[in-house]
Amino acid sequence: MYPHFVAVDASSYEDTAHPVAIAWSLADGTIKTTLIQPEDDWEDWDYALEDIHGINQDTLYQRGETSWSVIRELENDLEQPFLFCEDTSRTDLLFERLYEACGRDVTLETGHFGDELSSQRDLNEWLMDTGFQHLPCDERVRLMLTAWAEDNK
Repeated sequence: MYPHFVAVDASSYEDTAHPVAIAWSLADGTIKTTLIQPEDDWEDWDYALEDIHGINQDTLYQRGETSWSVIRELENDLEQPFLFCEDTSRTDLLFERLYEACGRDVTLETGHFGDELSSQRDLNEWLMDTGFQHLPCDERVRLMLTAWAEDNK
């Protein structure tokens, strides 16, 4: 039984950013990921980030799921409304955007995934060595799952 991990790709590094893709893990370690269709008032976009997450705006409009669909599927997949992530404040901000689009209050809580690790690994060094910040959301979730599994053998 794995804890739930989440990572969200954003349209930019600005405070006005909106979520463009999300990945989360299930209790069996499976990873789900989906693109998020932008809302009409989500205008923020950093073209340089397309190289990191590999997503352009046209793809989001054509293949992204609505905010409501993403929230519904994520909430249905969780046994508890708590997820671990690498950057809680950023993830919380992006969750707020997602839930605001549906006129709902955020029902999920986040915690730092390092709190789930029992090893004495240098987390900052590990993040730099893996290039964590420059990976798409599904790869970041995979790395968090792998680190947790290694620590809980």
